[in-house]
Amino acid sequence: MPATFILSFDCEGRWGVADELTPSIRRQLTDDRLADAYATILGILEEFEVPATFAFVGAFAESREGFAVIRPELEQLTAEAPAYLGPALRDIDEAGGAGWHGGRLVEGVLAATAEHEVALHGITHVPWTTVGRSFAEAEMRLLQRLPGAIRNSRTFVYPRNAVAHVEVLAEQGFDGFRSARPQRSRAASLLSEFNLFERPEAEILRDSIVEIPAGYFLNWRHGFRRIVPPALTLWRARRLLDAAAAAGKVVHYWLHPENIVIAPSTLELLGALVREAAKRREDGSCEIMTQVGYCRSIESRSQPRRG
Repeated sequence: MPATFILSFDCEGRWGVADELTPSIRRQLTDDRLADAYATILGILEEFEVPATFAFVGAFAESREGFAVIRPELEQLTAEAPAYLGPALRDIDEAGGAGWHGGRLVEGVLAATAEHEVALHGITHVPWTTVGRSFAEAEMRLLQRLPGAIRNSRTFVYPRNAVAHVEVLAEQGFDGFRSARPQRSRAASLLSEFNLFERPEAEILRDSIVEIPAGYFLNWRHGFRRIVPPALTLWRARRLLDAAAAAGKVVHYWLHPENIVIAPSTLELLGALVREAAKRREDGSCEIMTQVGYCRSIESRSQPRRG
């Protein structure tokens, strides 16, 4: 049984850093720079015909007009997440929405010839571990009001990888969600980049929803992470794919398009990873799937989950 390779992107714009906006972030996460990064990523995926999952923050997935539809509800939710949504709404007004509205980016993903998936990365990017179930349910109600393609998303990526209120996703009929590794310090996370004995992941069984393996963050070549040699990162990925092919397991890599904006050299790693996966697909040792494709492959091999 070949390895399964999944590539997912957490698509956030400024929503991903609403609680830690700095002048530097404001300068870097502009509409033009985001558009360039997404276009370059899509170009690489098109070159190697690799489908990927683009998990958009719901509010970011809309145009200015689409965002205006849900803004009154977001203002009401600010009472439960003031430190996150308060700065977000203020910056939207002060910056004219720059970096906050990515509807055209979603259109670019959908227009690609590779069959990419548009998934959901929360509506506001407020971590669900910091709020109650009622907030999660309110986000799901907002999802149904969004006019764009994000409304049809079938898999979920938790903001900040903080898994909570899984039952809300199951009740809403989501096929699956990306799992998360235990929280660890930045130093421990950096050290893990040097671990060449990392093992690929196995399928995780649940009764009501598919738990997609958490995967590995593709090293962001920024700050201290620049000390990790690119050759080491690629060697680690190759070893993971070798081990996954031998055992029929999963290799799931993820990153943010915004990482490319801030550290463009990360793009070289992404290109090398995509090239490696495509090469292995050609020799039959690897299957490439989106998150929703993975969920459907699991469901097709198991008993029906829903009545």
